[in-house]
This record gives sequence, structure tokens and C-alpha cells, in this order.
Amino acid sequence: EIVEHLHIFYGEPMPQLLYSEEEGVVTTIKLANHEPCMHKLLLMDNDTEKLNMLVRPKLESLASQYGATVTQALPTMLEWLPAGCSKALGVSKLCEHLGIDPTTQLLALGDAENDAGMLEMACIGVAMGNGCDRAKGAADFVTEESNCEGGAGVAMELFGFGGTTL
Repeated sequence: EIVEHLHIFYGEPMPQLLYSEEEGVVTTIKLANHEPCMHKLLLMDNDTEKLNMLVRPKLESLASQYGATVTQALPTMLEWLPAGCSKALGVSKLCEHLGIDPTTQLLALGDAENDAGMLEMACIGVAMGNGCDRAKGAADFVTEESNCEGGAGVAMELFGFGGTTL
């Protein structure tokens, strides 16, 4: 049920078994043997203290050994990503493709750790009132409203649609 929620609400892909076919025989393959490689791995647990105090340090140690990175989008979920993969890189590439200078023309909105780099690179980075400390620290402005209370709309009214600048 949580996997479906992540798919519907956040656009995460649904999990899939990986198959290999040789001489007409179809078998499942291990993730470690999947080519070219994985996009990301999500680790989830409702025990956020265990996730952050026990799992995350071990995962970060492994990530540094294998050229990966660990970030967090939700309190109950850690993300293992290939090194260099981030929202900041994706937004940077999109801006480059569209001819937008992110340091003078980009308004970025976020609330989670995985948004911090994007908020830092933007001309104006806005964290939602319910954002984590890392997102708030990376932002130029923090809304009083949460993302569920219209914080994104407030930010766009203030900075995006004829509003003020910092």
C-alpha cells in the first residue's frame, strides 16, 4: 500500500522483478547483476529513529565505498543514488536545455533533504514551512505555510508572478 502511495503521489516507479532469458528459459536476476545498473534504491521503515541512527550511517559507509550517495525525501525513506544524481543536477540540465540561467532566473521550491542542492543553486530557493532543517538552511526564504497549506502558492505569488525579489 505504501509503494502504491509513492507511485501515485510522488511518481516513483512501481517495483519490478528483473528477468533474464537464455535459451528460452526465463529466470529472475539479482539486482547486483542487473545491467546497465539501478537508478535508485529506496529503503523504508516507519521507525525513523532506526532509519536515521542505525541504517543511514551503514548505508552512507557503503555508498562511499561504491560511488553512491544517500539522501532523504521523506522521514520514513532513505534513497541510495548513483554518485552525482540529484534534483539539483536534473534541474541544472533542464535549465541548460531551456536556456535558463538558474542563478538569475530560477525559483526553486522544496521541503526535503533531497531538495537542498536545488534550493542552493536557484536564484531564489524557497523551503516550505514544514521542510526539514537541511532544506530550510539551503533556502533563501522559508514560508510560514507547509506544502499542504499552500506554501508553494505563497512562494509563487511572492516571487514568481510579478512579486518581489530578494
